[in-house]
Amino acid sequence: MSKFTRINGFLPPHFVEGLVARNPEKFGYLLGNNSETIQLLLTSSSFHNPYHRFVGGGNSDREVYDAKNGQSRPGSKARFEGDAPSADSVVNDAYEFTGHVRAYLKEGHGRSGIDASGMRMVSTVHYGRKYNNAFWDGSQMTYGDGDGEIFKSFVLLVVGGHELRHGGTEPASGAEYYGQSGALNEHYSDVMGESIEMWVKKIPVERHDWIIGNGIFADGVKGTGIRNMLNPGTAYNDSRLGKDPQPGHMDKYVKTSGDNGGVHYNSGIPNRAFALFALSLGGFVWEKAGKIWYAARPPAGRKPSFAQFAFHSIEAAKALGYGGDVVTKLQKAWSDVGVNPSKTAVDVDTPDDGGDFDGHDDHN
Repeated sequence: MSKFTRINGFLPPHFVEGLVARNPEKFGYLLGNNSETIQLLLTSSSFHNPYHRFVGGGNSDREVYDAKNGQSRPGSKARFEGDAPSADSVVNDAYEFTGHVRAYLKEGHGRSGIDASGMRMVSTVHYGRKYNNAFWDGSQMTYGDGDGEIFKSFVLLVVGGHELRHGGTEPASGAEYYGQSGALNEHYSDVMGESIEMWVKKIPVERHDWIIGNGIFADGVKGTGIRNMLNPGTAYNDSRLGKDPQPGHMDKYVKTSGDNGGVHYNSGIPNRAFALFALSLGGFVWEKAGKIWYAARPPAGRKPSFAQFAFHSIEAAKALGYGGDVVTKLQKAWSDVGVNPSKTAVDVDTPDDGGDFDGHDDHN
């Protein structure tokens, strides 16, 4: 199967496909389609990537648009940088959350916006009718309202933080979105989303819930979020959603050619390593753990294995001047998820063929 124009949807493809299959009364019109088709249909029948419209050397000004439940993007102007608050709380939330992402990148990492060059931070809210997802398309954020039955809201700080991190990861590194390097891509975004949430709320790691997407589900859904960084595989277990399939250790690594080599499954392994490491340090995540992860990504290159990224995280800790105790704790965190840091160990756990969202779980 050939690759298609990829979007970064907050709901993973395997999650979306399972949702369709388990809820035929709501999504019966999509049954029989593979998850590639489902992703495209749930996004827009006229999807395109307008990346170059918003790139530029500016001040990362915020622009929030309202699609008014249509699928034309970006939509009508709702609130731009410096404007007074809107009467629409969803517009205001998107505006404020984007501001938090911008401030965290600047104050925490000295980065000027998403692309490090001050590109405008564009968001569209109220996309589609009861649209159940949010996505980054390489140019802007787009948020659906949710159906009110399974999903309460997609305009959440952690959602924006996660998706906008894709905008920084991919242009900067050209990282391959497949297998372990793709899982690390998803992992970087989870780290960013959770770090921003803790930074805004000034929550120390010991008091954080480590849930990606807390608040996304409507009342009555048996789930806390889409992923649990500290305890992968425990985020949800509901008849409408299925059970969270993420592994937290290499001995449960998901070998599949679907989901671009299992990127949304296996991100649980480095997620748990990061959470364990941050907890072993205590305090605020952005003080040490976040800085180490941010510094480790560029030297890891375009196609790092988990082992290679682990190696570079240790090297980053040393380069940042952190003591031996920090390095020891970092080594233990990787060991606890079954990853042996190595500069040269490539990804041998992911099937070579496939790579599109073909919906095959293939748990081995």
